[in-house]
Amino acid sequence: MIRQQDLGDGVVALMYACEGAVNTLDAALNLRLDELVQQLLADEAVRGIVIGSDKEDFIAGGDLKELEAATDASAARAIVAPFLQALRRLELGGKTVVAAMPGSALGGGLELALACHRRLAAERPVARFGLPEATLGLMPGGGGTQRLPRLLGIAAAAPLLIEGRTVPAKEALALGLVDELVPPGDLMTRAKAWALEHPGATQPWDRKGYALPGFAVQSQQGRQFFLGAWARSSATAGGNDAAVEAILQVLQQGLERGLDAGIAIETRHFARLVPGRAARNKIRTLFHGVNRARSMKMRPAAPPRTEVRHLAVLGGGVMGRGVAQVAASAGIAVTLLDVDEAAARRGVDAIGANLEREAQKGRLKLTPAQVLERIRPSADFADIGAADFVVEAVYEKTEVKHDVLAKAAAAVGARVPIASNTSTMPIGGLAAAVTHPERVIGLHFFSPVDRMPLVEVILASHTDEPTQARALDLLRQLGKTPVVVRDGLGFYTSRVVTTYTSETLNLLGEGVPAQWIDNAAVSAGFAIGGASLVELTTLPLLRDILRSMRGDGNRIANAGNIAEPAVERLLALGRVGKAAGHGLYDYGPDGRAVWPGLAEAFPQREAPDLDRIRRRLLHVQSLEAVRCLDEGVLEQPLDGDVAAVLGWGYPSRLGGPFAYIDDIGAANFVRECDDLAARHGARFTPPERLRRMARDGHTFHD
Repeated sequence: MIRQQDLGDGVVALMYACEGAVNTLDAALNLRLDELVQQLLADEAVRGIVIGSDKEDFIAGGDLKELEAATDASAARAIVAPFLQALRRLELGGKTVVAAMPGSALGGGLELALACHRRLAAERPVARFGLPEATLGLMPGGGGTQRLPRLLGIAAAAPLLIEGRTVPAKEALALGLVDELVPPGDLMTRAKAWALEHPGATQPWDRKGYALPGFAVQSQQGRQFFLGAWARSSATAGGNDAAVEAILQVLQQGLERGLDAGIAIETRHFARLVPGRAARNKIRTLFHGVNRARSMKMRPAAPPRTEVRHLAVLGGGVMGRGVAQVAASAGIAVTLLDVDEAAARRGVDAIGANLEREAQKGRLKLTPAQVLERIRPSADFADIGAADFVVEAVYEKTEVKHDVLAKAAAAVGARVPIASNTSTMPIGGLAAAVTHPERVIGLHFFSPVDRMPLVEVILASHTDEPTQARALDLLRQLGKTPVVVRDGLGFYTSRVVTTYTSETLNLLGEGVPAQWIDNAAVSAGFAIGGASLVELTTLPLLRDILRSMRGDGNRIANAGNIAEPAVERLLALGRVGKAAGHGLYDYGPDGRAVWPGLAEAFPQREAPDLDRIRRRLLHVQSLEAVRCLDEGVLEQPLDGDVAAVLGWGYPSRLGGPFAYIDDIGAANFVRECDDLAARHGARFTPPERLRRMARDGHTFHD
């Protein structure tokens, strides 16, 4: 609802007061806003209007569930039409309008503020401001693509629109998104005063002689800007980001015209995106799925909430350092344990160097010194005796992990949880070295730990509920997004990623050129191609990974698989990977070039087919994901989609391996898999679950 409040002296406030924790905009609320605006503008006693909120935040954006229910463009237009009309009335009504934002203003909330003549925000460090629609496959639909660049200029506005980046209050002030920061208790008083001090305020773009800040679209600088922006769009996600393309079109076309014409162009593209598959997939996975994970609904209810005060991190390698850094950044005291004092100190020094780099980029909330003062290097297990949680991150060798885990278990309390940061090794086997194995759990962090949001939480058959609860409580402290899976070889993420890597090697072994494989993956939406990923991993390490994931050799994922022989052949020819300067490609001072010997090592069996390559790389991941669901490794498909997009960079526009099947349709997917199985091996054979879904017309997601 919108509550009307008389502030006195002819100033009236419209206070958003929706049900639930935050204010969100829907069609009914937009219509109500338009009605109230018309009434206030017609009332001669009203001298000014303040738009505020009864909640800690201003407005969180549009109601995504309502947008998901919009099955065509006309339904999407109907949602935003009264909102757009109300905003234009506010701008042109002749009465001063002030936005009084007590907290975050996102999406439609910021668009409403942009239509006000003055934007005041409370001084709250946690508040964020921005137009994040592009991250969900959408674009602003409340005039944001037209008002923001008219306020800031194209160069400053375009990155905010395209990247969907949100900024804190001080940065919003510096950019010009916010005009003034005021103490929270003075917000409404200051908003009222400004409205009275500036009667009849107008917007810059409605004044005679207005010119776009910075450069115009058709200026030389403008043409160069859009040429570069379109090129970057084509290079990112294989040019498959419809939202980014729409934003660029609207900017380019709309800013050459008046505001009303520009908004009409925006509305047309917004309405086109709303019912699209990319938007629906992104909303489901990156909004509903991620929010579900972060809500910790998978946490056992009985154990009381806990907070880690002293974390022991075993191992000062890349992963151990990452865990130590994020923990210390979250206010936790950390003991970083390594084989000797010198190694432990080198680990802390490496953390310090990374913190300095991050600080230079403006990514830290604390200073490097404030983080480092919480990390103590050590080589003595006695120093972790007071720890209330342990994370092991040593070398992926059973005997090494067993030794370290046994010593840690002896050093800490009998009920202190012990987590292994392993990517493939079954937790049940590792727990055999630990007294009270019920306290052992897997926490598979992703590299770089300080940047990657996902943590795969692995429950062994013996892991008890208190341990699971305390592990999830720790991840809440660290600000991570957990996906809970069951124990087994490779768990979920490593199992599926290995099939992707293996299929890349199968293609190489069949003589498919590396650049074709890369092009197929990038055109599907991956940030990096499969062959290039092989290069980054390095072939010796990849050989170890494939061996560790082989299991008993009878898994269907291994049927017809020639990945290991392909790696052995490459290693025999002295090819190592990018780090060595020679792998599937050659690397030199002039950049990367195709290695001529690849075609000789793996003669081409048939002419490459880009569509079939793409299907093989994607289908094989979905098949393994379904097997994980069948085996109980995954609890539900949405968890698998979230883990894919956040964990290994699966194309967000496809939603994840399960959403991918839904978009194709189970019947079509099964038919395509049967064809691939006949051509390339039984690893493409669809599980019985998929055949039932194909027969019954079922999907993984409603």
